[in-house]
Amino acid sequence: MNHLVSKRKRDSLRHTRQEDLYKEEVSISSKQTMMGSAFLEDPGVDEYLGFNLNALKVDQAYLSINSQADHDVTLYTLSHACYGCPFQPEMTVVSGGTANTTLSTHHPWSFLLSTSTDSFLSPDTEEVCRVEGSRLGEFGVYQLNLTRQLQCHFHTLKDPVFEYGAIVIAFAVYAGVGLGAWAMLALYKHLLKNYQRRRDSDTQVTAIHMDTSTNSVNINQDNSTVKPSAKPRLRSLDTFRGISIVVMIFVNYGAGKYWFLEHATWNGLQVADLVFPWFLWIMGVCIPMGLRSALRKNIPKTTIFFRIFKRSIKLFLLGIILNSLGGWIWLDRYRVPGVLQRFAICYLVTATVALAFTPKEPPQYQSDVGIAMSDVLQLLPQWIFHLLLLATHTLITFLLPVPGCPTGYLGPGGVSLLQNGTSSPQCVGGAAGEVDRWILTSSHLYQNPTAKAVYGSAAFDPEGVLGSLTSIFQVFLGLQAGLTLQVHTSHRGRLVRWMVWGLVLGAVGAALCGASQNDGAIPVNKNLWSLSYVMVTSCFAFILLSVCYLLVDIWGGWSGAPFFQAGMNSIVLYVGHNVTGNLFPWNYSVGLMNTHLALLVECLWGTSLWVIIALYLHYKKKFYTV
Repeated sequence: MNHLVSKRKRDSLRHTRQEDLYKEEVSISSKQTMMGSAFLEDPGVDEYLGFNLNALKVDQAYLSINSQADHDVTLYTLSHACYGCPFQPEMTVVSGGTANTTLSTHHPWSFLLSTSTDSFLSPDTEEVCRVEGSRLGEFGVYQLNLTRQLQCHFHTLKDPVFEYGAIVIAFAVYAGVGLGAWAMLALYKHLLKNYQRRRDSDTQVTAIHMDTSTNSVNINQDNSTVKPSAKPRLRSLDTFRGISIVVMIFVNYGAGKYWFLEHATWNGLQVADLVFPWFLWIMGVCIPMGLRSALRKNIPKTTIFFRIFKRSIKLFLLGIILNSLGGWIWLDRYRVPGVLQRFAICYLVTATVALAFTPKEPPQYQSDVGIAMSDVLQLLPQWIFHLLLLATHTLITFLLPVPGCPTGYLGPGGVSLLQNGTSSPQCVGGAAGEVDRWILTSSHLYQNPTAKAVYGSAAFDPEGVLGSLTSIFQVFLGLQAGLTLQVHTSHRGRLVRWMVWGLVLGAVGAALCGASQNDGAIPVNKNLWSLSYVMVTSCFAFILLSVCYLLVDIWGGWSGAPFFQAGMNSIVLYVGHNVTGNLFPWNYSVGLMNTHLALLVECLWGTSLWVIIALYLHYKKKFYTV
């Protein structure tokens, strides 16, 4: 017996020495390449301690479990992205053995080694050993050792790569392109100014020899044909819209697979969660302008409504067609909701209500308070209507009974809601999911929501029916900003009111969500289009429009390019990038494509192509709308 124990110790020591030697060799090799490859996400070696690093995908790492326990144990894992979830089994490690797995590096992990074989273990379970909050890095190699004394030790065998170098490189490249374009434009303007100065000088010399009386007649004739200049178009509105569509294309093309640039799994707000509500909001900004123009031309309201209805039908049908991209043409499970469908519904309701309550001539207020608040007072009937919509949404959300689920539930269901030890995937979204299943049936909803991979949720549509009510209110908030633009003519008056709206809505949103991701009464949630989500994203929309208005229309230091041109053809860019998303040259693949750098280059390439197309269409004066 002693002979066997000593032999096992010798084997263990020999293995440890070999491992240390190998690690030392790899460390020397890695140090030689690390400085030159840090920004390129190159791990320095293809294989490390038997782990094939080329097999890892972006944002993945290896975890090795080494157990010296006298019995088999099960590794349970819990990602910190899974709020309120239990530990779930990852793999079994035999006594005295080793087992390996790959894990995502997006969020920290907690590990639990247990003799249990249950499907779920509570986060407060006391088992063999546990490690809390372990942060893994891309292409790293980690080891969790379980000693004979049943103690856990977490080690980093190989350091991860620097995964944010691609962002630094992208900023540097685009900053260089921007500075180069600015320099070329400045040079062009300088040369053009000199040319015009010389031409004007030549014209003046020629004019000296002209007959004075003839010159006077010509001047009078010229003045008689001068037409009043048209009201200049506010470039900041199209710039805002262009920012929204360009960022939307960027995130839809993958955003380099940076998790914080994509949609939040459930609660929370990330970059991709901003663009859709901004698009809806800016649509609302433009509604008062179109209505006022049509009413001043004495166009009957029935004709205006027919135009509103016709445009809404076009948007809805176009969205239905786009839902078939990728070959999803089976009518028994054809998805009905979608982005353009929500645009259609929100535009139809908001524009129709505005048409019903907008007089041909706006009311005139005499008091100082009335004048200062005229943009709000004119919309009082519409405010009442939209607040009733919010009340309806809130009552349905918190009072509608959902079979098999808690009333008023706002979570993702799945493993975050265990009932009698069983997962509840059907409870995803609570009342919002139930309303969609009533009206559309589950087979006609989005089958791969963001919560599915993490929580194991069932089908849920982020563009569902109940969320359309709060989306309509978001468009109305944009309409309020647009009326402020019409009623108040001073730059200061507009900016002050927009900033006040932004601060008020931000404060309301923070109060509703408790200024936290998960612990407030109504968390910020894009999937549910929660009321706090509407308030917070509208807050940012008011602020962004103020910044664009200041830079583009007041100071004139920025023309809005290239976003202004993109905003002038936003529907072309939206439809086009959806149709061509998997086509060359917008999409391509070279090599492994398993780094943020490779994926970000591809994403920015595709996005830049659409910006170039927008610049070309603007140059050719081709503008398309629905």
